[in-house]
Parts: sequence; C-alpha cells; structure tokens
Amino acid sequence: MASFISILAVTFLSCILVPIFRRVQRIYINYQLAKPTGLHIFIVPVDPYGMVWQAGSRLFTPILQHFEWCRILDLSWTWEDDFTRHEKYGDNFIVVSPAMNILYTSNKVAIEEVLAKRKAFVKPKLYESMNMFGRNVDTVNGEEWSRHRKITAPCFNERVSSFVWNESIRQSQAMLSQWLSQPGGKISNMVDDTRIVALHVLCAAGFGVQHDFNSGARISAPGHKLSHRDALMTMLNNFITTMILAPQEGFFDTIAVLLSPRINGILLALKEFRQYTDEAIASERNLLAEDSGAQKHNLMSTLIRTSDQAKADGVQSAVKLTDDEIKGNIFIFNVAGHDTTANTLAYAFALLAIHPEVQEWVVEEIDQVFRGERSPDYEGVYPQLKRVVAVMYETLRLFGPVPQIPRGVITPNMPLTITRSNSTTLIASSSSTKTLLIPPNTQVNLNIHAMHTTPTIYPSPKVWDPKRWITSTAPTARATASLSSELHNENLVHMEQGFAPWASGPRICPGMKFAQVEFTAVLGTVLRRAWIAPSVKGGGDGGEAVARKEVEALLRDSHHIGATISMKKPEDLWLKVSRR
Repeated sequence: MASFISILAVTFLSCILVPIFRRVQRIYINYQLAKPTGLHIFIVPVDPYGMVWQAGSRLFTPILQHFEWCRILDLSWTWEDDFTRHEKYGDNFIVVSPAMNILYTSNKVAIEEVLAKRKAFVKPKLYESMNMFGRNVDTVNGEEWSRHRKITAPCFNERVSSFVWNESIRQSQAMLSQWLSQPGGKISNMVDDTRIVALHVLCAAGFGVQHDFNSGARISAPGHKLSHRDALMTMLNNFITTMILAPQEGFFDTIAVLLSPRINGILLALKEFRQYTDEAIASERNLLAEDSGAQKHNLMSTLIRTSDQAKADGVQSAVKLTDDEIKGNIFIFNVAGHDTTANTLAYAFALLAIHPEVQEWVVEEIDQVFRGERSPDYEGVYPQLKRVVAVMYETLRLFGPVPQIPRGVITPNMPLTITRSNSTTLIASSSSTKTLLIPPNTQVNLNIHAMHTTPTIYPSPKVWDPKRWITSTAPTARATASLSSELHNENLVHMEQGFAPWASGPRICPGMKFAQVEFTAVLGTVLRRAWIAPSVKGGGDGGEAVARKEVEALLRDSHHIGATISMKKPEDLWLKVSRR
C-alpha cells in the first residue's frame, strides 16, 4: 500500500514538475539566444500568445499586475505607457518567454525597414487565427499575398473614393440632424453613431448596399437573430475569444448548454455574420447575372466578378479567389474598414469638443472651402481640407487603433538597422546607424504608438496639436494676409519616417485613402453646420470646465478592447451639439 502511494506521489509530482522543468528549460534556451544582443531583457513565464494566457488573462492579471512582466503581457501597455518604457529600457528590448522571444522596437528607422521588407519580415503565425472566415489579404504572405493584393487593389480607386465621399456626407447629415433634434443638443451615443456611419459607408462602397442612418445595419434582417452591426461588434469587442472559438466552433456548439451566455453570444455572432456574408455574396452574384456582367464598382462585386470570370475562363489560381477567400477578405475589410475609422472619428469629435481653439481653426478652413455649397464635390473640395486631415493625423498619432504591429522573421540572425544603440554587441555600419542581428526564434513587435510619442520626433508628444501637421510656404501675419491666401499657402506634412498608423511599405493598408476620405467628409459635414462642446454625464449643467475634465478622463480611460484601442465607457461620454 505504501509503495502504491509512493508511486502515486511520484507520478503526481512528475505531472507538475516535468512541465515546469521543460518551461524553465525553454526559457533558458531563449534567454541564451537573446543575451548576445546586449538589449534589456524581460523574462515572462508564459507564452504571450498562448491559449492558456489569452483565455485566462482576465483572471490572472488582477492578481499578478504588480509584476512588471505581467504588465508587458497586457496588450494595452504599448498604448497606455506611451514612450516611457522605451525611454527607460531603450528603443529596443527583448521579452523572453517559453515559446519565443519578442523584440520590441520604437525606433523609426528599424520600423520603416521592417515594413519595407515584406519578404524578410512576414505576418507571423498568430495572424492565421484571423482566417476564421477564410484566408485574406491581411493574413497571408509571399506569392499568396501578391494574388490577394492583385485582386483587391482595384477595389480602392478614385471612383470608389468619390462614392465614399458622397455616402459619408449623406450618412453624417442624417446623424447630425438626429443630434440637433435632441433636447438641448446633448448626446451620449456619439461613439455608437460614428460606428453606424462607418458601417453604412462600408456597406455602400464595399458591398453595394445603401442604408438609411436610422435603420439599415441596426436592424436584424429577416431570418436573423442579430443585426449586422451587433454581430460584427460582438466579434470585435471579444476579438481574442472569437479567434480562439472560431477554429473549434463545431465542438463548442455541441457543448453550448455548458457555456456561459457570453461565449454563446460570440458563437451566435459568428454564425450570424457568416450568414450575412453568404447572403450578400449570393445577392451580388444574382445582380451581376441580371445585369449581364455590368461593371459595378464595389469591393464585393470586384472580388466576385474577377474570381468568377477566372473560373469560367479556366485561368490558374494566380488570378482568382475561392469563395472562402472572398468571405475572408470581406471579413477583414469589415474589421479594418469599420471599427478603426469609427473610433478615429469618435476620438476626434471628443478632442475637438475639449479643444475649442482647434475647432475654430478647423472651422475656418471648412467655411472657406465649402462656401455654402449644398453638394460639395469630392474632386474640388477634398484636396483643400488639409486642416481636417491634420486633425485625423494627430488623432491617429495619439489614439491610433492598433498601437503595435507584429512581424515574423524568415531568417535567423536577420540584420536590422537601428539609430539609437543600447547594445554592446552591435556591428557598426556607419556613424549614425548600427546593425542589430535579430536572434533565432524571435518575433519583432513594432511599437507604433511609442514611436508616435517619442519626444525627439514629436515635440510635446502628449499634447494633441493638429497644427503640427501644417506648414506654410509663405508665412505671413493674419493682419496682412487674407484667410484665403493663408489656406492656399498651407501644406500638409507627410512624414517619411516616424508616422505609421496605416503601416507603410508594400503592405500599407489598402483602405488608407478610403478612411481619409470618409473621415474628412464626416468631420467637414458636421462642423460646417454645428459646434461641438463637452457636456457632463447625464446631460446636466455642471459647467464647461467640469465637462471638459470628464471628457478628458474618459479619453484617458481607453484600453485595448477587442481588436482596437477604444474607450472603456463610451456611454458615459456626453457632448453638446449646437447649430452654428
């Protein structure tokens, strides 16, 4: 009996100690790989992207948050800490885990080089979890990416931009009318409304389906339990969990009675979104057939028409997409083209409300450019709204939806150029730059937000100042120059390095112009007719100073929610909209 108990004890200890020993061994191996770089090293006991940590981090973080390594594992640290952690530990430092090493860099030269070399620095394996509806242009690499890019690129042209402009104006006019109709012009649903505008613009320009602002994607379609908006937002707000559930969706369906309401809600959203996508593809195919192949200029039509024609002609797969790949690309454009632009608009409206001097500066340009036109045209008006675009740039600098970009490394000991050395084992290449050899089994995470808040790149980096993006070719005092002349001489700054909200290089976001046109049209439409001011929670009369502090606090209280940086309590954000 004693012998049996001893065997059980040894077996039990082995089940505990052996995994721990193996984990420690892997950490030691990865530490030895990282050590020669001379960079500061953080050691973490778990795989940052592992299912165990991702699924249980909500439980573990409150307990372990006083440990610095736990802070590094929180997806939000790259946004919440600005440049301070890199200021303390260097532009480049390494996180050593049992699974791999992660090189974090905020160095603008290194970031530009990584983004420029798409074949050497690829989308890492973790992106495969975003293939829940099919492989897509954002997740694939190599020749497969070239194929997806070739087919999706024609979807983003000037014809589409013009349509985005007109639809954005239509949607934002309806949104503004609703805001002005509220008692005292006080609103608390601004964040939700910008999401509706962004989703409706995407539906129209991307999928050829136009909605009215007050209905459309808000309403569940026949045969559905969720609206398109609710299905998409459920997935986005629970993005990590959605990525974990999607590959095993069938299994989780069989044990649905054992799952929490939240998990079952995510599973329902997956089914509903898939159904909406299938219905949209079927509808578009029917329309194309009825119109005898008439040219339609939306994302879905282009994807379907190009792929179906290739199949009919017997062309090899290099110029076509499968139905699953079409669904995958539709999904990724829903993610990238909806939440990111909507959040940027929401932050911009809130920031303009608490910075009236900037709002006045932007309104000067809007009034001069629009000149009372009832239907401002894209070609004539959009290029002149430089201050409006500056507001977008500065909002993205401080509240960019994706604060870090991960990249995998194809070849061990890949050289990477940096400009600020904190290593003792760097190989000199010039007087101003050094070359760092990236260790084997290392992923590179580009800390975009830290770069955006680096004092040497942006003076007073924590100050929201859109004027930093405007220069003048003929600086003159306002007293001796007309506003028209002043605006004519202004130029928008386009930074070659140090600014990458849409990434850069070959894999720059294909929807960048789409987002810029939409943002400019919405902001211009609202501010040409209305003034935005802060309001206290509940819409009471607390005074503008109190209201401003409340809004500022809500903006600071943002977090990596789902796929993007978002306000934790958007329903507490109250604004006052008054007619100008």
